Amino acid sequence: MAAKTSPEIAQAVGVIMELSEDEQTRFLAESREKYRRDEAARRKYAFQTGKQEGRQEGRQEERFDVARRLLLEKDSVEKVAKVTGLSLEEVKTLASELSNSH
Repeated sequence: MAAKTSPEIAQAVGVIMELSEDEQTRFLAESREKYRRDEAARRKYAFQTGKQEGRQEGRQEERFDVARRLLLEKDSVEKVAKVTGLSLEEVKTLASELSNSH
């Protein structure tokens, strides 16, 4: 065992054993560890959720970019809606915005 080969490890094991004997100290240590794990899980979830939302926003933005290009090429709003997966109403609004900007 490593505790037998290193005096530092043996000392650390001794401290851990002593601390684990004290119920309140053990409870506090377990609470801190639980909080640390929970916080790490919350951060991971927030990161993954944010990544997914960012991807969805990026895909939606790409659909609108493709729709703009198709509308500028004078494709019909029905065809643009079918190709991009946008609703007919979204494509009509975009077409209206494009015609107002020119």
